[in-house]
Amino acid sequence: MTTFADQVYQNGGQLVGGFLSTGKVWWVKPSTGSDSNSGKTPSKALKTLAKAQTLATADKGDVVYLVSESNSAASTTDYQSSALAWAKDGVHLIGVCSGAMVQQRARIAQLSTATGITGLLTVSADNCYFSNFSVYHGVGDATSKGAVLVTGQRNLFDNVTMSGIGHDTMDSADNYSLGISGGAENTFKNCYIGLDTIARGTSANSEIRLQSGATRNLFDNCIVATYAEAAGHQFVLVPVNGLDRWTIFKNTIFMNMPTGDAAGTTMTEAFDVTGGGSPDGIIYLDFCSLIGATDWEAAAVSGKVLIRTDGGTAATAGLTADVAAS
Repeated sequence: MTTFADQVYQNGGQLVGGFLSTGKVWWVKPSTGSDSNSGKTPSKALKTLAKAQTLATADKGDVVYLVSESNSAASTTDYQSSALAWAKDGVHLIGVCSGAMVQQRARIAQLSTATGITGLLTVSADNCYFSNFSVYHGVGDATSKGAVLVTGQRNLFDNVTMSGIGHDTMDSADNYSLGISGGAENTFKNCYIGLDTIARGTSANSEIRLQSGATRNLFDNCIVATYAEAAGHQFVLVPVNGLDRWTIFKNTIFMNMPTGDAAGTTMTEAFDVTGGGSPDGIIYLDFCSLIGATDWEAAAVSGKVLIRTDGGTAATAGLTADVAAS
């Protein structure tokens, strides 16, 4: 075993206490790094994740660390002028920050001058681990759509914030915080998806959009948040052929705040699912709860949304209510 003088590495280069992998480690510091550096140590950190992607090798277990250097956005954010394409299989991305669940300070965002970016972070790679960072998509451009777009397979998103429609102008049709297009067998664990500071829903958009045969995706212990200004808004939108097999939401809270300083409009339904087509599938809700919407689905249900009904009927299971005096 070798321990270097800075006590950061051992076993020939593995980060002490870091993500266990067999590949190389790449460091990114958006505030003080430089893409002319090697990126191999914290003191020689790169400036951009895009550069780290070019240096990393697919299927070798390389790990990219995105370092937060303060609490301010300017010192913690890798700003993108185009979509950040995470396209190499088995290359992992981990934020170095407190690890809070909401709006982590290791951060990815769009340059305010950039336009027309669809899928600010686009994950086409397979078998990647993503953890402890946030993606914030909020600029004055209606043509930029989607904070995170996943087309890859078997990725794990652990404690990642995905917030789209982060500007009034982005309240545009087909916008979303998380889109899964054909992506299969991905897991989203302890993730915060959506945003409750910018009103949305005057156009047909959603926090999660499942399309093109999204297959066997699992959401576990997540919060899906929104701030609806129209009753026709929804948390999850599934167009025809959007699902294949199943999507499971487990221990997940769907929250549109109906009262308070940022009171939203109560939504008619949480899910807008178009049934039929081929492929087709179901959404299964296991120990989930709903705030700020009248129903999981409106009166004309698709028959594709199923919920565990312990202690309630199919019409009321998981719907929250004000506490009552004894």
